[in-house]
Amino acid sequence: MNATSRAILQTVLSTDPSLSPLEQNAVRDLIEGRTEAKGEQVSFDGEHLLISQKRAASLLDVSRVTIWRMTKESILHPVEVIPGTWRYPCDEILAIARQGTGAGAVASGDRQRSAA
Repeated sequence: MNATSRAILQTVLSTDPSLSPLEQNAVRDLIEGRTEAKGEQVSFDGEHLLISQKRAASLLDVSRVTIWRMTKESILHPVEVIPGTWRYPCDEILAIARQGTGAGAVASGDRQRSAA
C-alpha cells in the first residue's frame, strides 16, 4: 500500500464516527497490511449464520475468554453443532457489536442488574 492510501485510510478511521467496530477492524487490518482472505465470511443480510468463538471474539474485539464469560453469564447463547463443538449465532454477535458499548460493558451491566 502506498503512503497516500495509508493516509486516507487512517483519516477515515480517525474521523468517521459512523464506522461499526467490524468496519474499524477491517480498516485497521488494511492499514497494517493484513489482507489475507478470512476463512469465515459474515453475512449482513439477516441470515442466521453460526460462527466460531474465535470469530465472535474478533468481531467484538475481545478475547476468547470474554466470549466464554459472556456465555457463562447467559449474554451469548451458543449452539452445539456436534458434541463438544459450539458456534455462536452471527446475528446475536452483530447486535452486540452494533451497540457500540463493547462487550465488557454488556457483561458488567448484566452483572450489576442481576446483583440488584
